[in-house]
Amino acid sequence: MRLLLHNFKILFSSGKKMPRFFMFLYGCMASAFIPIFLFGFWPWPSATYELNGESLSYSDFWLSGFAPLALMFSALMSYVCLCCAIGKPWSRWGIFLFWATVIALMCYGSFLGAVIGFCLIGSLWYYFFKSVGVNRYYQELSSANT
Repeated sequence: MRLLLHNFKILFSSGKKMPRFFMFLYGCMASAFIPIFLFGFWPWPSATYELNGESLSYSDFWLSGFAPLALMFSALMSYVCLCCAIGKPWSRWGIFLFWATVIALMCYGSFLGAVIGFCLIGSLWYYFFKSVGVNRYYQELSSANT
């Protein structure tokens, strides 16, 4: 329990050294999994869920496989945020892939959406991997960890 609280503290206090836009993306990602944990998996007694237009009870929601998959995704999301907070170099890829997936899902369905999504993902890639501020942040973290 103590380790969990310590990791939570690191997760939400590590943004001071981050570049502003990177801190915004990190903060959105770090704070998004808390409502998912609280409201998505809490056993609401009278809740019904819908999956592909079919109404599901809470137990059917878990047995369908969607709930364990969503739980695994939100746990992975929180792990990537924690690794970013403690300075793992691969966490940059994790946060980039998360936001690239979000953008790709939002832009799916039309040619114009695909073009806009491609431009946004390209600019996001440039920011994550070629930006001076983000590169300096990860260099400072790697030098502090060695």
